[in-house]
Amino acid sequence: MDIHQLQIFANVAECKGFLAASKKMHLSQSTVSTHVSALEHELGKKLIRRTARNFELTEDGVKLYKYAVDILLLHRKAIMEVGGNGSEFLRIGTSSVPAQWFVPTILSGFLKKNVNTQVEMTSADSLDIIRRVKEGSLDIGFVGTKVEKQCKYIPLIKDHLVLAAPNTKEYQKIFAGESDSGESDLRQILEAPFLARRQYSGTMKEALGSLKYFGIEEEDLNIIATFDSAEMLRDCVEAGMGISILSYQMIRELHESGKILIYRLPEKEFCRELYLIYKNESFLPEIVKRFIHYTEKYFREEF
Repeated sequence: MDIHQLQIFANVAECKGFLAASKKMHLSQSTVSTHVSALEHELGKKLIRRTARNFELTEDGVKLYKYAVDILLLHRKAIMEVGGNGSEFLRIGTSSVPAQWFVPTILSGFLKKNVNTQVEMTSADSLDIIRRVKEGSLDIGFVGTKVEKQCKYIPLIKDHLVLAAPNTKEYQKIFAGESDSGESDLRQILEAPFLARRQYSGTMKEALGSLKYFGIEEEDLNIIATFDSAEMLRDCVEAGMGISILSYQMIRELHESGKILIYRLPEKEFCRELYLIYKNESFLPEIVKRFIHYTEKYFREEF
């Protein structure tokens, strides 16, 4: 069993498929499959259960993945502490809102000051990013919700959620009677076709939690479609497919250009923190510490 095989297997597990893992690692799908098969042959165990529609780790696959994450983390620490080649590596994951709002600016500034650093970026939903930081396959995460006690959360900036709708006469009429605290108005608007993010989205988790304050449950929504991508959901709102609750930062330009209407939800209930997160442990690589310090300094000075 070698490190490269474990790295490929871990990526297949995290990407939930061979094709996605091959694209991430810039390898052919057949190469990825061959390495996983060799690992299964060496261990004498089936690690992945594959069907035409489903992909899942077997019980042995789950066990090996946990060991693989620990082994790869220790391997990286050893290289960083003993290797001495002057280069540093940082694995960062981000959910959709930070990715669109501030992460590119932070990364650009940080890499200009740390020229020997390489960054591997991952985009996923908040809960997936949190899980991977906890497991050790990511060093840093930018997320829009807080759930895992094994991670350290640093609040960065507040993010306001709004109800977004296509700019049509129908919604102009509905929105004309909006009030900042009217439950009846909100209920009336939410009778419209609703576009939702999948369950691992931080925005969706926070939105559903806030709606409960008004006695509105997920099953009360007229959900007609669920999306992995916040960007695709936003585009479908603009195209007239339905309404959704989104970060204002995701639709600010479309709203300012008149392409999307917004219903301003009560800020007390529909305001959340965006966080930088990292694993709560005694050892942190110096590059991770520097990135955390740089990010905190950026928000102190810019916001």
